[in-house]
Amino acid sequence: MIRCKMKVVERKNQMWYSAEKPTTTVVLTAVTDDANKTWARYTPSGKIELSIDNPEAYDQFELGQTYFVDFTAAPAKEADEAK
Repeated sequence: MIRCKMKVVERKNQMWYSAEKPTTTVVLTAVTDDANKTWARYTPSGKIELSIDNPEAYDQFELGQTYFVDFTAAPAKEADEAK
């Protein structure tokens, strides 16, 4: 597993013509922090951009707040998990 510490640097609401509710785009970037030393020796760099259409989910992302993002290996298909 690789753990990254990231900060929400942007939240923007977008209303698509066919959507009933807005979609929120959340952008997180890597922070300079000892927590990121496991994958970046000096200056961590990285960006994650999420398009979220579930209000309960995007309300979890506060502008300026830092979060841990964990990466673990996953099967190529969900069906592989049932085997």
